[in-house]
Amino acid sequence: MINGKFGCALWGCGWVASGHIAAYLKNKDCHFVGLGSRNPESAKAKIAEFGLQECVIYPTFEALLNDERVDVVSICTPNDLHAEEAMMAAKAGKQIFLEKPAAVDPDELDKLVKTLDEYRTKTIMGLVLRFNPLSIMQKRLIAQGELGNVFLANVDYWFGRDRGGWMREGKRSGGAFVLGGCHSVDLACYLLGTQIAAVRGDSVQVGDWYDYPPVETAQVRFANGAKGVFSCSLTGFVPYTANTHIIGEDGTILNDRFYLRRFQEQKEFFSIDTGVRKTGDVYGHPFPAMVDHFIECLKEGRDSEHNVASAVNSHKACFAICRSAAGGGQWIEL
Repeated sequence: MINGKFGCALWGCGWVASGHIAAYLKNKDCHFVGLGSRNPESAKAKIAEFGLQECVIYPTFEALLNDERVDVVSICTPNDLHAEEAMMAAKAGKQIFLEKPAAVDPDELDKLVKTLDEYRTKTIMGLVLRFNPLSIMQKRLIAQGELGNVFLANVDYWFGRDRGGWMREGKRSGGAFVLGGCHSVDLACYLLGTQIAAVRGDSVQVGDWYDYPPVETAQVRFANGAKGVFSCSLTGFVPYTANTHIIGEDGTILNDRFYLRRFQEQKEFFSIDTGVRKTGDVYGHPFPAMVDHFIECLKEGRDSEHNVASAVNSHKACFAICRSAAGGGQWIEL
């Protein structure tokens, strides 16, 4: 703690890091201590972007972890580094804001969860859709029974852009659903309040920009009996699109459009504007709400309900979709 505030630091200064830094700077209970990156120039760029006058640049992740002023660390490095770095942070006694995905394969995910439990580390996952006002309202309606028995949940994550560097490599990114579609897979589980029991995947290689199929689809069986169809596309001429379609016996949700039996006179969907920006830009994501939530959890001495453990099932569903697609589309039980 620094003068009663949580000392916060960040490792990995890519695109998403800006969302984390801006959120820490807005929270009155946070003191942003410093940041670091494997690329020193990217760290300097973040300092210039936010006009940080008193900010440490850590030359290594170990240097950050050895700074006793740091209570909370954001890990925003490439996907294949997340699990190992989160375990290092846990062993150093830090609390963690971990960017998605938590890991790129089931074994390292299990190892990470075990380590976090052993060191009683408090975490929050960077699954931003859970914190969108629209998602919060959707979840409340479903939990309150407005849709009745939900039997179908379809989600899509489409965002065609040329991602560079490590994101072009399947071994490092984890695959299409792991890299991007995990947001929508996790949201489906979160909204329905259940886990995924089994998946069957398929994929298609489009172009040669990625060394793995940038398009994946899946059929899904939920533990509560509902079914689903998921799709993820990292390519194509399409802007950021995150569709959420949920059908129940008493109502239907199509993104921000609703059709509910409670309104007997309703003849067509009605829309509600929750102010959500339909953008893949990190500056439009609800990082401030996430940091505010996590800091309140730390002040109260409790772990977040949006921690790493809460996303294990959705992660394993993404891994299984990729594995099923590569193996001919067989059903995989989770």
